[in-house]
Amino acid sequence: MSLSGFWGDNTAMSGRFWTTIYLVFILWPVPRYLESGPAPAEAALVAAGIAAFAVLYLRVMWTALARPHENATPVALALLWVVTALLAFPLRELWLFASLFLLISALAASLETRAFTASVGVTFAGTLAVLPLLGLPLSEFWWIPTQALLFAGAMGNFLSLRRANLALTRARVRAERLAIDNERLRFARDLHDILGHSLSVMTMKSQLAARLVPADPARARAEMGEVEELSRQALSEVREAVAGYRALSLTEELLNARRALEAAGVRLEVVTDPIPPGAASLFAWVVREGATNVVRHSHAATCQVRFGVDAAHAYVEMTDDGRGPATSAEGRGLRGLTERMQAVGGTLYGSPAPGGGFRLRARLPLEECV
Repeated sequence: MSLSGFWGDNTAMSGRFWTTIYLVFILWPVPRYLESGPAPAEAALVAAGIAAFAVLYLRVMWTALARPHENATPVALALLWVVTALLAFPLRELWLFASLFLLISALAASLETRAFTASVGVTFAGTLAVLPLLGLPLSEFWWIPTQALLFAGAMGNFLSLRRANLALTRARVRAERLAIDNERLRFARDLHDILGHSLSVMTMKSQLAARLVPADPARARAEMGEVEELSRQALSEVREAVAGYRALSLTEELLNARRALEAAGVRLEVVTDPIPPGAASLFAWVVREGATNVVRHSHAATCQVRFGVDAAHAYVEMTDDGRGPATSAEGRGLRGLTERMQAVGGTLYGSPAPGGGFRLRARLPLEECV
């Protein structure tokens, strides 16, 4: 049993501090004992016994903190029982009441569940046996073994709950680690599939071009041109693979777009109907790219973003009242966004808006929004 189940989430240092502080309870019977006027030799023996109890208790608890998965102090535990019983004769019921809490705590910290249960049984039986020897009738002092038994039961239930919580925590950590590992493996496989073939072909064509340079420079140039095309294709595929791991929040992108547009003096209006959750991340990319283009190129005063669902598609539409596109050429950002939409069967297109300005519209089939 891990001692973290007993001490909660404290570190070993704080655990040692509190185990030491708890020892103050064993001094409780001392004032009454001294009032009885014991002989100096007897008082010295009692003091030595209390000191031995403290040392043995700290030995057990501190070792359990350092080595939580094994009982490393069986001899110390046995001696702790003996010292507890012997000190009961001079210190009587107050000692039993105080020491049993510490003894049971030491047992709980060091033993597994079955051993702890057995040791509590032995402690309970020993207490019942000691009481008559002390001249303490069970009918009057029944509460001493009872409170020890109740405390042991509460401690056992608490430790069982802590062990279950720790097991769940470890299981969750393992599951998260496995999920991360699986995702890394999948990503590694994707990159291998994307780059393995292209890099192999590029290597062969580069070697061939190097051999052809002296004999056929024209063909060597053609081969290197193919290498360049392959490299561009591989780079595009890698970008698509990496982009697939980046999921944007539509809510956050709308907030970011509003801040960016307001800083540029553009008022943003959002008109939305419910859209499938599966479309939100892709539409967040549309909002990001569309807002960037409005800020950079439109010189608009207002921009409207509209979400909705028609017969077979979810859509997002961004319209501004600016001067429209400067040229008919599609920018790199829109090309990447178009490719992202096409990869999942969607479409993206931009066109002049009625009355001026620019309209960007993305559509995604509903079957792809699951």
